[in-house]
Amino acid sequence: MTDGIESLLPPAVAIILALITRRVLLPLAIGIFVGTWLLASKEDGGAAYTLAQSSKHFFLTIYQSVRDWDHLHVLAFTLLLGGMVGVLESAGSMARMISGWTRRVSTRRGGQTLIGFTGLLIFFDDYANTLLVGGTMRTTAERYGISRAKLAYLVDSTAAPVAGLTLVSTWVATELSYLQTGLTDAGIDATNMTFSVFLHSLPYRFYPLLALWFVFVIARSGKDFGPMWEEENAASRKPIHPSRWTSSTSWRDTVAAVMPIVICLIVISGVLIWTGLQTPVEGDMSTWQTFGHVIGNGNSYLALVAGGAAGLVVAGALAMLLSKVSWELVAMGTMEGMFQMLPAMAVLWLAWGLSSLTGADQLNTGGYLASILDTRLPVEWLPTCVFLLAAFIAFSTGTSWGTMAILTPLSVALSINLQQAALAASDTAVLVGLQSTATASLAMSPICLATFSSVLAGAIFGDHCSPLSDTTVLSSRACDCDHVLHVRTQMPYALVVGVTCILFGTLPASWGISPWISLLISTAVLWLIVRVLGKPPQTAAP
Repeated sequence: MTDGIESLLPPAVAIILALITRRVLLPLAIGIFVGTWLLASKEDGGAAYTLAQSSKHFFLTIYQSVRDWDHLHVLAFTLLLGGMVGVLESAGSMARMISGWTRRVSTRRGGQTLIGFTGLLIFFDDYANTLLVGGTMRTTAERYGISRAKLAYLVDSTAAPVAGLTLVSTWVATELSYLQTGLTDAGIDATNMTFSVFLHSLPYRFYPLLALWFVFVIARSGKDFGPMWEEENAASRKPIHPSRWTSSTSWRDTVAAVMPIVICLIVISGVLIWTGLQTPVEGDMSTWQTFGHVIGNGNSYLALVAGGAAGLVVAGALAMLLSKVSWELVAMGTMEGMFQMLPAMAVLWLAWGLSSLTGADQLNTGGYLASILDTRLPVEWLPTCVFLLAAFIAFSTGTSWGTMAILTPLSVALSINLQQAALAASDTAVLVGLQSTATASLAMSPICLATFSSVLAGAIFGDHCSPLSDTTVLSSRACDCDHVLHVRTQMPYALVVGVTCILFGTLPASWGISPWISLLISTAVLWLIVRVLGKPPQTAAP
């Protein structure tokens, strides 16, 4: 085990190469090899011996990172949920249901609100969200004089934020895995507390929450500013044709689209409660404390796999029964949906390997960072710094998944290590022989929760500003909007939300202010900004 400055080399190499190449798979692999070479160089032997040992350790690290039982559960859930999304897309039930809703829209504000609402509905995958909402809402945007730039913004700014917040999505298993790795690196037995930490972190995800709020403030106010106003002003001059359709979407499409998601949620909740009840409740607890104890001790990975499997089975059965889709098309949709998840799974696999090398039992990167930052970086600044760093990496590489893979384990471990160092330096703290219980309590501190949340929040923020982002590109294509125009019109809105998150979110939360107070103030600030800076487009001539 080493905890010198060389322990920073593997993640640093991965980050720098990701910024240069704007890719993440190869940089992660090179970062792993650098880590194994450092470990091998500590042993006696020549250069050839070091190279042979590092190569052997490289493949062993890759193998061990995927044979872990929890990791296998994550991969299984990712495949199953990807298969469910593929079935919904191939059956067309979700697209037809959304298209049917557009018949009830009669105003520009109503059209924008409906686009935002459908973005919230498709919460289980950001790619599916972007493609389905963007593709089905283009005619609605045209009918009510909504510019393609506004459509792309509404789609892009709901897809990733809602997928990163919900408990059933292609993101959640990945987030849980990275979080558990970071807690383990900090010396915490995270098996029975990862999901509880995840739940407590949700109010600290300021950028996704406020980005969604800003979408509906813009939609309902009918106001815009910056380059977006110019596009909306031009689009609003086109004739508006109120919809004369009165019929609603088929109940079969609604059931086939919604029921798999509902069943998935029910099964996940049921398995969480069932497994959580296996751990007895100690002492007197209130109803909410008991519920939190049960959920926190539930087997989240087993619950996700069971829910994903149930959702996939129900989606396939309803596609054949209600949508009259052949079993061959269901099988093809399942395979295509799973295939779309393979790149994300590859990133996850390599991220596990890099995280294991930077852990406390090997390179101890988090411990070294804590030792050099305890007197240089006040722990209260950590969430904001992590938010900005994640945003920079995501902006430069165009991938929020790669950013989370690189930063989450390291940031979580660092937040706990820095808090331990700060407490150890305090005259009033008695921390000699700090026990695991005290260390575990730091995982529930505002600093740790805000730092963990800042990785995902900053990654999504950087994605929204980046012309290289996969979701930005998909949004442009799905909405038939010029890509550069989409980036140019969305960036001012993303920057407004991002700055608000820092000033009224990450900074106050680090000093112990309730995240709910921060969110309340931030929502008021964003509403005031739109009211002051925004203006409605000029109406079309009669």
